[in-house]
Amino acid sequence: MSPGPAEIAAGAAAFLLIVALLWARRSRRSTVRRVVALTARMGDEGLELEGRGGLERTLSRLERAAGVAVARVEDSQQAQDRMRLALSIVPQGVVVCDEQADIVYQNGRAAQFLDPEEHDVLVQEAVTRLLKQAAEGSEGSETLDLYGPPRRTVSIRAVPLETDWRGIGAVAVIEDVSEKRRLEAVRRDFVANISHELKTPVGALGLLAETLAGEDDPEVVGRLAWRMQTEAQRVARIMDDLLDLSRIESEETPTREPVPLHLVVAQAAERVRSAAEQRGIRIRIGEPPKSLSVLGDRRQLVSALYNLMENAVKYSDRGSTVEVGGRTDGHWIELRVRDHGIGIPAQDLERIFERFYRVDRGRSRDTGGTGLGLSIVRHVAANHGGEVSVESREGEGSTFTLRLPTGPAAALSPNAKAEPGS
Repeated sequence: MSPGPAEIAAGAAAFLLIVALLWARRSRRSTVRRVVALTARMGDEGLELEGRGGLERTLSRLERAAGVAVARVEDSQQAQDRMRLALSIVPQGVVVCDEQADIVYQNGRAAQFLDPEEHDVLVQEAVTRLLKQAAEGSEGSETLDLYGPPRRTVSIRAVPLETDWRGIGAVAVIEDVSEKRRLEAVRRDFVANISHELKTPVGALGLLAETLAGEDDPEVVGRLAWRMQTEAQRVARIMDDLLDLSRIESEETPTREPVPLHLVVAQAAERVRSAAEQRGIRIRIGEPPKSLSVLGDRRQLVSALYNLMENAVKYSDRGSTVEVGGRTDGHWIELRVRDHGIGIPAQDLERIFERFYRVDRGRSRDTGGTGLGLSIVRHVAANHGGEVSVESREGEGSTFTLRLPTGPAAALSPNAKAEPGS
């Protein structure tokens, strides 16, 4: 007897149910295997399959592994942020590229160097070229002289970034070495000049001593002894000026207190009076009001004004006059020292405040200067938040102006002047 429609339908339904159950079981096992594999990739080893632990246990481990993975990502992001912030305060420019030499990171300083509106395009070209070479495995460096304005020197160095078995990019470091170059040049000039300045009097002392040893004439002996004394004083003066300059340089923030300006002028004039009398030079001083004061270190201020006055005396013609005066607007004081001597060529005006720089070395041998006086003045002015300037014409003389902040009493008498007097 053949089955009826109802029996056929029931058999089909049973078959489909069996198929569905088999598919669900297979799908579940596949899902479990995928979950196990994913969890293992996230760092949780030793997982058990469904038959030994069940899907719930596997999902629990997956959840734990996911949490660990998220924490690792957060730690990695924090490390990147920390590195980025650290590199942002580095004074050098730092540029990082990948293995294809494409830039993947640059700090703020590097962005300034590579800005075409602020820097020469030569910097960008050199960085790109050196990074490409470094990404290919070749370290390189280059120094560029940029003529500005302002004139600067930029150093670029690129180094490959490599793991144990392959390169992963390169890093370039960009540094403005203009100040280093300038300081190195100053150091070289200082060593050369101090060697020269000391060699001359020391050599003269040796020669004079040798001559004196074989001399019997009392008159000649007297002259030689006087010359030896002069050269010894010259060496002592160089040493004193060097110590004075070193002390002033180290006192970048000297003690600030109101110093009566008339005392500064009087003490500086007293120190230079002997040298002026020897050369027959008259010093005309406009005595400042006693209420006028300068805010700063008295010893440094006297040293600065004395050096300006001594410089004027040394480079004035015999019998001429040096004028010392000043003025104030209530906030600043300008002390002016004017001579009527040989003057300064225009090409030398920018360098006369350098150590040992002399416009006329032949003349300086006669005057006996050390070449440090104007450098001392510049440092004193800088230490007090002021400045020193010069106006000069050859054959007509020079005027040096020392500009300094006033003390508290000066504000009560604006526009006060201290012109040269008899």
